[in-house]
Amino acid sequence: MEILAQAVDTGVIAQAIAIGVGGLGPAVALGLMGAAYMNAVSRNPEADKFLAKLFIFVGMAEFFGIAAIGAFFLLG
Repeated sequence: MEILAQAVDTGVIAQAIAIGVGGLGPAVALGLMGAAYMNAVSRNPEADKFLAKLFIFVGMAEFFGIAAIGAFFLLG
């Protein structure tokens, strides 16, 4: 059992968790933002003026995904 404990590299596990959670968060956020925007436009067709703000929020959500990739390399 001691040999198995020495073979496990916790850095690799930390990298996998960072990339997994870091990719999951922005994916959920993008889905929720897209659904909310489509709901707003379907209720009020003049709500197209919010498209620029949507892209700002999408960019912010994507930044956290890119930051997770950066953390992946920092943990290694």
